[in-house]
Amino acid sequence: MRIVKTILAMVMVLPCVAVSQEKTPVQFDVITVKPHAEGDTSSWRRWTSSGIEGHNLSLRNLVYVAYDVQPWLVFGLPSWSESSRWDLMAKVTDPEMKPIDKLTGPERLVLIGSILHDRFGLVAHNETKVQPVFVMTAIPDAVKLKQSAPLPPGEAMPKFGRSSFSINNGVAQAKNEKLSDLANTLSGMVGRTIIDKTGLAGEYDFEFRWQPESQAKGGDNGTADSDLPATIVDALKEQLGLKVTADKAPVPTVVVDKIVQPEAN
Repeated sequence: MRIVKTILAMVMVLPCVAVSQEKTPVQFDVITVKPHAEGDTSSWRRWTSSGIEGHNLSLRNLVYVAYDVQPWLVFGLPSWSESSRWDLMAKVTDPEMKPIDKLTGPERLVLIGSILHDRFGLVAHNETKVQPVFVMTAIPDAVKLKQSAPLPPGEAMPKFGRSSFSINNGVAQAKNEKLSDLANTLSGMVGRTIIDKTGLAGEYDFEFRWQPESQAKGGDNGTADSDLPATIVDALKEQLGLKVTADKAPVPTVVVDKIVQPEAN
């Protein structure tokens, strides 16, 4: 499961984050938003065949999910957008049609945006801001990536693509992964936008390892592998031949112009 998925010329390779109120083939008939009750710290969001349900969600989380941007690229939200927590339910009234199953990923994000517009009065716009970034490049003659096998003849591409990327205890494994998607995923882990400037197109299978945080802090009971790189950045360089360097670049962001706390219903 993707952890849960991105110099002027460089900005052109970043994901589009255009603020939009476009409609999808599906519209919610019922939207319920309530303040989350104190004492329950579990948090989740899930799609059903007829809609979406959310439990203990911050407004900030909903905004950056809806616009498919990293959290630090959303500006103008009030302090309560993080401190207040919400439960939500939105659905189409005819569940037998299973309308959500027919939607693409971007269309689902537009539906989350519709909840924000309808219940929180969200108004936002795009704005390019110069931000600290990391630039990922390929080290000449040092790249260690395996090209993914093509789809078998006659087999259709899955609706949500065929790439997979998992991270567990200092081990990252990928199949059918584009390096632009890798950059976007790792951005969320390092807390800064990573721009893919490797020039390597296509999809790849790869694995890299580093010392997990618990091991780096000495919480491994003496089982640490001292030969592993200390950080993800070091692992990318040593094991995949991909170099990550700090820079600044214009980055597309989302700026919130207006948002209000809804009345519970």
